[in-house]
Amino acid sequence: MSSFSESHPGLPAAYVLLLLDVVKRWHVDEKELLAPSGLDREQLTAPTLRLPLDTVNTIYTRALELTEEPGLPFYIGMQMKLSSHGFIGFAAMTADTVAQAIELAERFISLRLMGFALRLEIHGGEACLYLSCDLNLQPLRDTAVAALMVGLGQMAQVLTGETLYGVADIDIPENKRFAEFSHILPAKIHFAQPENVIRFAKAYLDLPLVMADTSSSQLAIEQCERELVAIGHTNRFVRQVRDLIHDEHDGFRSVEAVATILCMSERTLKRQLAQDGTSFSDILEDLRRQRAVLLLRQDVQSIERIAELLGYSDVANFTRAFKRWTGTTPSQYRRNA
Repeated sequence: MSSFSESHPGLPAAYVLLLLDVVKRWHVDEKELLAPSGLDREQLTAPTLRLPLDTVNTIYTRALELTEEPGLPFYIGMQMKLSSHGFIGFAAMTADTVAQAIELAERFISLRLMGFALRLEIHGGEACLYLSCDLNLQPLRDTAVAALMVGLGQMAQVLTGETLYGVADIDIPENKRFAEFSHILPAKIHFAQPENVIRFAKAYLDLPLVMADTSSSQLAIEQCERELVAIGHTNRFVRQVRDLIHDEHDGFRSVEAVATILCMSERTLKRQLAQDGTSFSDILEDLRRQRAVLLLRQDVQSIERIAELLGYSDVANFTRAFKRWTGTTPSQYRRNA
């Protein structure tokens, strides 16, 4: 147990407990599942225990092998509860409205999911909830994205007592088991998209929550703020690097340039990002992908100019990258958008 810590910048053990509960339907022996990690259920119940990302990734990979179920991310998402997210879930559950619950999730998500960020934007009568992820450990990364996107829809129903419909774009390949789940999900899901976003009617933001309790919510918020201080904003460095990579005037900076700004060697920069479960190239590609989508939707710049702004030497390289992200070309995406 010495390799695990209550202050480790990994994932809370509560998510492994959720996985143990999900795989029960396949009669998986949890001792067999946890054996390689040296953990047991009793240890995982420690409320503040966090596990290294590679440990959680190993456990999840083992779960895929034992269940032989490629649809496991959907089962996890549908069984996800607000209590899985600790005090963040409790604060969101007792907020007054959907908008307040989302605001709290945006503010405190880093307490539970290192490398993840939520961002709400309003466009006319449509609300767009974006999910970004700086992790690159597979299959953990794609599973976490899929489970959380499904879980957000399930938890919204619990919070409001209503089924909230929407459309979700997700940046992972389509799961071969998805068709069997699609009819019970409240959102139409598009796979292999350049970003993760749930789009829904802006009016949903004003819906009251069935368990609204201002006093309880405030207590939970205060606890979240204490936890944020206690863990030292463990993903602050990734956020800092992410902010430095792109500059409105200079465009996309190289790893050498960012390391220089941070007064560290390129090797130290890469090592620290690796410790946080990501890499400079992954962050750069994610930023390019997001900006490409934004510029193509605006329909102001030519595709040649967009390729230049994103730092590609020619349109062909940009087109290849964009097709890898979305399965379609920039021109096709612009027409569809």
